[in-house]
Amino acid sequence: MPDRELICGPPASGKSRLALERFLGTSGSWLIAPSATMAEHLRNEFARAGAAVRPSQVLTLANYLDRRTDVPAAAPAALVHRLIQEALDRLRPARFEKVARYRGFHQAIADLMNEAPDAPGGDLGTIIHDVERELGARGFALRNARLQTASEGPGTLPKQIVFDGFFSLAQAERKLIESFARRASLSITLPEADAELLRAGFVETRLSGTHRAAATRQFSAPSLDREVEEIARRILEEAARGRPFREMGVILRVREPYASALETVFARFSIPARFYFAGPLIQNPAIAYLGRIVRLMLGGWDHAELLSALRMPVSGIGATAEGDRFDFEARERLPASGLPLPDRAAFLHPFETWPRERLTPIEWSARLKQLRSIVPLPPIEFDRTNIEMCRSVAWGLDAFRETVEESSRAFHRNARLPLEEFWEQVELALTLDRGRMEDRRRNVVHVMDVFEARQWELPLVFVCGLTERHFPQYHREDALIGDAARRRAGLETSADRQRQERFLFELAMTRATETTILSYSRFDEKGDPALRSFFLDGEAPLCGDRVRPTPVRPVSAAANPAIRADALLAELAKIHRSLAPTAIESFLQCPFQFYAGRTLRLRARPAAPRERLDNLLQGTILHRLAAEATRMPLFGPALFDEVFAEECQRARVPDGYRKEAVRLELARNFEAFLRDRQVVIAWESRVEQEFRFALSPILEIRGRIDRLDAGPRAEALVIDYKYSAPDTIRDRARDDKSENFVQAGLYLIAAEEAFELKPAGMLFCGLKKQVTWDGWHAPVRGLEGIGESCTMSRLRGLMDDARQRTLEALDAIGSGKIAPQPADRAKCARCDFRDICRIESEEAARGAGA
Repeated sequence: MPDRELICGPPASGKSRLALERFLGTSGSWLIAPSATMAEHLRNEFARAGAAVRPSQVLTLANYLDRRTDVPAAAPAALVHRLIQEALDRLRPARFEKVARYRGFHQAIADLMNEAPDAPGGDLGTIIHDVERELGARGFALRNARLQTASEGPGTLPKQIVFDGFFSLAQAERKLIESFARRASLSITLPEADAELLRAGFVETRLSGTHRAAATRQFSAPSLDREVEEIARRILEEAARGRPFREMGVILRVREPYASALETVFARFSIPARFYFAGPLIQNPAIAYLGRIVRLMLGGWDHAELLSALRMPVSGIGATAEGDRFDFEARERLPASGLPLPDRAAFLHPFETWPRERLTPIEWSARLKQLRSIVPLPPIEFDRTNIEMCRSVAWGLDAFRETVEESSRAFHRNARLPLEEFWEQVELALTLDRGRMEDRRRNVVHVMDVFEARQWELPLVFVCGLTERHFPQYHREDALIGDAARRRAGLETSADRQRQERFLFELAMTRATETTILSYSRFDEKGDPALRSFFLDGEAPLCGDRVRPTPVRPVSAAANPAIRADALLAELAKIHRSLAPTAIESFLQCPFQFYAGRTLRLRARPAAPRERLDNLLQGTILHRLAAEATRMPLFGPALFDEVFAEECQRARVPDGYRKEAVRLELARNFEAFLRDRQVVIAWESRVEQEFRFALSPILEIRGRIDRLDAGPRAEALVIDYKYSAPDTIRDRARDDKSENFVQAGLYLIAAEEAFELKPAGMLFCGLKKQVTWDGWHAPVRGLEGIGESCTMSRLRGLMDDARQRTLEALDAIGSGKIAPQPADRAKCARCDFRDICRIESEEAARGAGA
């Protein structure tokens, strides 16, 4: 074996196997992998194989650099971004003026600094030199500088060093490897021979052919969601045949959008999986909660945002019955901001002075670490979900503490600064720094990107997302340094990256020892046809019908749910001894809607302030205006602004564009009502008339008539205002034959029995867009051309039908009928209880003949 060995060959040619033989052949050797997760995987593989390998022998270059006491510490990403921003502010290069504030531009400069061994010339080079100088003054350095320092220093090395899993080498990495090779035997695996290493004395060992020939299958799906569901189905199918989950893996080209979809679907199908991706720290629920609390402090304690933060389960208030009650109460008082905070948020009062203080970075670090006290650890229960939640919270709090401590080093030690400035640095670090909670479960499906997969071998591998622009990716020329300049600097160009896509596909294709399953979706998220990857030879067959998770416990679907206990039926009769016409129509529309709203008296979550000026409140405003205008016709036009302001103040509607737009629309509608002369009869008008009468010995009907016009011979014309468009009013008037229509008939009965008047008609008045009248009435002068002119027997028929339907509804209510059976399925979209009624289960039962 040569002292300097370069092992080359295509994927699955045995490079890693030969490299591991070199590693295990010499006691105390080092095995250097490209990433921490790959190093962890190799340690686990050695442990399972019973190899006598210390965990410290398997490391990454970052681990090695951290061990060296003569190498500066790694520069935190957030500090680099801060120094780039400060350099741009100080130097003000005209070339970058329009993008100097953008974080993406800062990231591009940081990426270039980590990639290029030497700074380019011009403004960009000046910025990079300025940042490097500031980093050095703080005891930090970028990766290239740290590698350079390590290659120049002595350092203690073992006899044998093996590099495995690298695709290519940066110039600084190559110098370090050459430095190692001068003092130890070194073997390295690469897909292709590296000319500079060969010139440095490395001897090439060329491997050819492949050691694995797995069977290949393909399928396509209509959408990404169906694709990942089909992957889940096939995994469960294999598990049912006895294959352990740990023998299966899913390879992605990049993390999104597939990782999120897979995580959701695997959770639905109860498939244990480990995702080998590190995410931004700010995505951890505990860290996100603390971040929102700090932003609330700095923003003046907006109560809507505070409520949103406290609804997070990690707060200990969200997802609890107490939290729901607090949420309802607090939302009704919105909008609000500042102190005092709602009672349930009183634990935040100790932090209210922080935004006004100026402290040193060390003092702010200590202060912010106190915030972990407001995150209660979940009670430990022996189920997987709860345990994972506890681990996630604990891991997030530790990461928050470490990030806060690290951020304090970005400032001069004795500087006194406000919380806002210090938190800006902490938040930047939480956004840029990435982490992954340790997961030591063994029997899990492995989900990773193609770079992570290079040292893996699994019996069954899925390679998904094989569409053009996803796998392969398409690489653009670098915006900061073009391809020509990158080529001169010895950096990868867009063409180099594009050629790498074919190699990555071949790598993914050789990770399975038995079967590789390739898949793609035929349509993208917009519904447009997707172009399958040119790496595929032909069109794949479409997968079968959609699959659903098997229920974790048997559930007997009740075809006709009802209340049957005698005590409960007696309570129902007691509760519903008095009903309003709207409640009866609610039952006739859907028994479950009536049960949830009228029996259980469930309430919808109060609307957000910006959503409160809805159709219901608009209708309330116009109802009140119509009543006031009838009482005081001379003051009609002057009433609008007063009534609108009072109702908006009562509902706590905030000022804004929508409020003004609705105000103008309502004003137009009200003015049209005042001008309307379609119904002109010289009868006495009464408004907002409340009534009660006994429809039967066990049922009282109660309600309120918007307007009741009494004629000279004790006739009664009932008028009901509705804030509805003309077509809706006409449909309502034609709906008298419908089984769920009783309002008109009951109002006419009320006129007769509660007010001792002779029913002469029932009219609906629509106030939206234009004033519309429709309904039924006996021949009355002034009502010609309005609605349907009919006989008294027709009106009596309306009353009798309403009486009969109401009594039938009362009988059904008393018998315990609560099934979700909407008379008009279209109205379900506007029902407050649509998320709990399980109407889809009822429809499935009907479809099955139940």
